[in-house]
Amino acid sequence: MLTLLAAAASVAQAVPPAPPPPVIRTPAYRPHLVDFDSPSAQCGGRVVMPLTTVAPFTQVATIGGDPPRGYLMEFVIGADGRPLGITQRVATTTGTGYVAGSDLAPALSLWRFPASVAGARCTMTFTARAVPLDGAAVTDLYRVAALQMADTTGFQTLIRQIRKSGDCAGPGRPRMLLRAFIDDRRIPQTPGVPSFAVVSYDVDADGVPQQPGIVASDGNRVLEGAAADATARSRYVGNAPRTRCTLPFLRPATEPVYAPPMPPASAFREERCPQPVRWAQPLRQQFPQAFRRRAIEGWAIVRYDLAPWGATGAVTVLAAEPAAEFGEQARRMIAAARAQPSASGAQGCIARVQYRMASDDAAEDDAPPAPF
Repeated sequence: MLTLLAAAASVAQAVPPAPPPPVIRTPAYRPHLVDFDSPSAQCGGRVVMPLTTVAPFTQVATIGGDPPRGYLMEFVIGADGRPLGITQRVATTTGTGYVAGSDLAPALSLWRFPASVAGARCTMTFTARAVPLDGAAVTDLYRVAALQMADTTGFQTLIRQIRKSGDCAGPGRPRMLLRAFIDDRRIPQTPGVPSFAVVSYDVDADGVPQQPGIVASDGNRVLEGAAADATARSRYVGNAPRTRCTLPFLRPATEPVYAPPMPPASAFREERCPQPVRWAQPLRQQFPQAFRRRAIEGWAIVRYDLAPWGATGAVTVLAAEPAAEFGEQARRMIAAARAQPSASGAQGCIARVQYRMASDDAAEDDAPPAPF
C-alpha cells in the first residue's frame, strides 16, 4: 500500500504546473483632441453637398483604445437651405469611446444646402477623429484653449501641454500689472462663429512686451491686429526677462442667429386650459448652453396637463426649431414647474417658449481667456 502511494506521489510530481493566465493589457486612457468630420448628406436618396459649412468645436476627451463614437444627424432642408428640425443620436456604425457631441447640432444649424433640395429629409453622420494631446500640433492646442472649449480638467491638461514650450510659465512667471483688451464692437464677425487670435511675445526686464506676433488664429485679420496692439499695451511686474509667452484673445459670437418663424397660435389649439396659467413661481427658462455659445436662437411648443394641486403632467414637445434640444429644454422647464392649485386642473395646455439672446449676453457672462 505504501508503495502504491509513493508511486502516485511520484506521478503527481511529474505533472507540469498549469501555465499562468495570459496578461490582457488594455490601452491606457489618455487625453485627446477630437474633431468631427462629415463631408456630405443623404437627402431623399441622393448625396447632397453643402454650400457652406461650419466646423464643430474641437473637444478634449480622455479615451482609451476604442475609437470615439460618431453621431447620426437627421434634419429637413428649409426653403433657404438651412437645416431644420435637427435631431441627434449615437451612430451605431462607428466607435464606442465616449466623446461629447454638444456642438454638432449648433454647428450643423449654421450650414447651408442648395435651395433645390428644400423640403428633403436628410441624414448625415459626424465621424470622430482623435489625436493624442501630446501629439497634437501646437496651433491646435492654442485654438482649443483660446475658444475655451475644454472643461476644467481638460483645460488644465491642455495648458500644461502648451506651457512645455518657452520659459514664460513656471516659477517666477511674469505677473501681469495691466492687461489691455480689444473692443469687440470693432471686430467683424460671421454670425454663429467666434473668432480667436493667440499672440506670442517676449517680456523684457521692465515688464514690457516685445515683438508681439500671431501664432494661431481663425484668419480674422482685424482681430489679429487688435490683439497684437492690446498685447503691446499690456504691462508686467519687472523681473527676469521671459521668452515665448502667449496671450489669447476671443471675439465671442454675439450677433444673434435668428430662429425660423414660429407657427401661429392657431396651429396648436388648447383643450381646456385657463388663460393665463398662474404659476406658483416664475418659470425658470434656461437657454441651451451649446446654442447660446454660438448665439443661435430657437423656440419650442409644448403641451401639458395640470393636476388640481398644480403639478404638470403629460408634457409633450409638439414642435421645436432649429433643433430638438430647444424642445427638450422647454419640456424640462414645464415638467419642473408648478401652477397654483385649482378645483379641477386643466388638460391640453400649450406653452410657446422662445429663446432669444439678451443684449450683450456673451459680453456679460463670458470672461476673456487667461494668459497661457
